[in-house]
Amino acid sequence: MQISKVQTRLASSILQCGKRKIWMDPNEINEISLSDKRKTIRKLIQNGIILKKNPKLHSTNRKKFHLEAKKKGKHKGIGKRKGTSNARSSERVKWHFKQKVFRHLLKKYRTSEKIDKYLYRQLYLKSKGNAFKNKRVLLDYIHSAKSEYNRKKIKNERQLARHNKKTAIVKNRISKFQDKMKKIYQDKK
Repeated sequence: MQISKVQTRLASSILQCGKRKIWMDPNEINEISLSDKRKTIRKLIQNGIILKKNPKLHSTNRKKFHLEAKKKGKHKGIGKRKGTSNARSSERVKWHFKQKVFRHLLKKYRTSEKIDKYLYRQLYLKSKGNAFKNKRVLLDYIHSAKSEYNRKKIKNERQLARHNKKTAIVKNRISKFQDKMKKIYQDKK
């Protein structure tokens, strides 16, 4: 006897799968062909005469190797590209991540007192204006700015010392002149 479509349809409905996934025991064809109700089909399923086939597994080995190759930079040539460079990786998102890096670095430098709050604010605004290409460029700029600041500080200190020296000389001359004038006036009296 041949198994009719009714049994396969009912079994697939009960097991909630496709008709292709139903397996029926070829030795129990007579018993299966007699069952034409859901209740009897359920009993056959419980007895193991009708089973649901396992899903076919697809090997992910090729996929894994392909992804590893992609990490190395393969399969990413011009022929594989469909969208624009901005569509593939947005410039706005890149800028956002760059800002995160810059701001974290600046905050760290400010808390550790490697830079003062004035230089921090200046660098913060410059980084926002896309003045620095990457972290290395920002670090170079910080070092050069610090050395420039120190150079100006030393120059100002020297200038102040020179000014103080000159004022001291002038005061000394004035006091000497006043002493001379006092002596002259005292001699006349």
